[in-house]
Formats: sequence, structure tokens, C-alpha cells
Amino acid sequence: MLEGFLALPIWLIVLISIGVPVVIVVPVVQAVLNTRIRTEGDDTEGLVAVFGFIGTSFALLLAFVIVNVWSDQVSAQDPLFNETSTLKFVIEEAQSFDPKLAPIMKGLTLNYLDAVSKYEVDARAPSGGDQRAEVAFRKIIDAFKFLKQSLEGNDDLASEAAVVVEQAKQLIFNRADRVSRASGSLDAMTTLICVILALLTVLSVALLTAPSRRWIKWVQTLGVAIAVGLVMTLVFYISSDAYSQKVEHEQIDLLEQLFKK
Repeated sequence: MLEGFLALPIWLIVLISIGVPVVIVVPVVQAVLNTRIRTEGDDTEGLVAVFGFIGTSFALLLAFVIVNVWSDQVSAQDPLFNETSTLKFVIEEAQSFDPKLAPIMKGLTLNYLDAVSKYEVDARAPSGGDQRAEVAFRKIIDAFKFLKQSLEGNDDLASEAAVVVEQAKQLIFNRADRVSRASGSLDAMTTLICVILALLTVLSVALLTAPSRRWIKWVQTLGVAIAVGLVMTLVFYISSDAYSQKVEHEQIDLLEQLFKK
């Protein structure tokens, strides 16, 4: 359920995150205003203390969640960065040894990057990667094997051939590392607790007694509700597919532009 929510368009996530707190507090504020309770009542001191405790708990948990979710997302993007960096290096090395390989390697690389983009970034690929991307990747590896064989008979290029082989092995490792990693996601239990604290925060503000001017009560309560909705939106956005896919597509696009020249 949480994964389905995070896969929604970002505008819809924003609308839900802000709309739910606002919808909850509006009838509560209206009920408080209708009771005509004044701020002088000593019985509200306990409610103020509860609001302070809940608000502090929510802020601490929120900071913890944002830092950890952002760190998880950054860590999840590193494997693709490592793979594209190694791929760029080995393709350039291969082309320097045999310029005739340049158009072939460019074509194989662009086909692979296109497959990665379609089947492993835009879609949730199975563990081990999508088979279509794997086929495109194996064609690149086969080209490296052909290059290695062509260099083995030349003693002057033996050391360069060894470099190509090692980097090709590193490329295989980088892809295996990327496709075997679990995708970073927001923990369901942590999210549930965070959402409950968020709703309790806006609800406790809504229950506070009304000041002498009604509009101040509305500004006070709606301001907190919208602020809580916005910070929850930030959590959901960092955890969403839109955030992770944006960074991954940027990495792939940069490499594609390089090989399209």
C-alpha cells in the first residue's frame, strides 16, 4: 500500500498530504469556536503541555526519518553511478585500442542504457535485473572478450589488455551489485507512527481554546496543518519513485549524450 502511494504523481502526494490534515482540523476548529470557550480557562494548560510533547516528538521523529530516508536514497543511487562511470571508462579504453570498434561500442552502449532506463529504472525490475537489459549488457561484455583476444597476441599491448579485462570485470561486478540491491523504501511502521504523530499534532492545535478573534484561531490551526502536510510531503517525495528516477535518469542521460556525439 505504501509503495503504491509513493508511486503516485507528486502533485497528488502533495494534495493528499496537505488535504488530510486540513480536512481533519476544519470541523474541530469550527466546533471549538462554537463552544465559545475563552483562553482564560485553566483547564487548557494540560492540553498545551500535550501539544508541546506531541509536537516535539513529531519533530524529532521527522528529522530522524528525513535524514535516514535521504541517506538511503543516496546510497541506492551510488551503484548506478559506479556502473556508468566504469562503463564510460572501459568503452573509451576499448575505442582507443581499436577505433573501428567505436561505432559498434557506441551502439551497444546506447542500447544497454536504453534498456536500463526502460526496464530497470522506470519499472521495478526483479532481483537480478531485467532479462532484456541483461542481454544488452552481455553484448557489451562479448565485445570486450573479442578485444581481449585481439590484444593477447601483441606483447606491446599486453598490459593495456590486462587493464581492459580488469575494468570489464569491475563493470560486471557493478551491474551485479546494482541489480541485486533491494530498493530503498520508507519503512511502513515508521511511516505509520510519523503519520499518527502528525495528525495528533494538528488535532491538538485545533483543540486549543480560541483567542478573542476567530480569524487568529483559523490562521493558527490551518498554518500548523499546512506546515505538517508540507513536511510530510517532503518525506514522501524523497522516498518516491519520482525522486529516485529523476537522479538515475540524469546519470543515464549524461552518458547517452556523451556517446551520441
